[in-house]
Amino acid sequence: MSRLTYLQLSKDEPNHFELAKSVWLPFCHEIDIHDGITESDEEIIEDCKRRIGIQGSRPDMHFELAFLNNEVIGLAMFAIDLGTVYGLLEKGYGTIMGFYIKPEYRRQGYGREMFLHIESILRHDGAPKIHLTPDGVTGEPFWTALGFENSGKFDPDDEKYIYIKDM
Repeated sequence: MSRLTYLQLSKDEPNHFELAKSVWLPFCHEIDIHDGITESDEEIIEDCKRRIGIQGSRPDMHFELAFLNNEVIGLAMFAIDLGTVYGLLEKGYGTIMGFYIKPEYRRQGYGREMFLHIESILRHDGAPKIHLTPDGVTGEPFWTALGFENSGKFDPDDEKYIYIKDM
């Protein structure tokens, strides 16, 4: 039985931004630390607003929050990749662009549960495979445990290797 519930963010719902911000800020700061970069809260907040602002432009683009007992514990951004990564991959793969579970909820199965939710949606959207570019600290161990493999292909934008999983 699923323990998590999900909310697809909408630019037309003002309270969605506040809910998203509660996990978007720590998510971005954690990734920044792992990547050795620094962004201000203001830059991170503007990026969150921009990402929520494009929701609804495509039916296969998702920015969701995960809830446990009415508390936001995570987020996920995922879609069907229309452009591919510089021609390195075939069009139509699912892509996970962001994934976060609050640290106090990790290693309890919530990340796996949220991934299975994402996988189901991307399968429904027609993706034959899923790709992502995990950070080397928390991302690689998590995603490889879920069956993702390093493709050996390097994403020049994220400056990370692309990991792929068959559906």
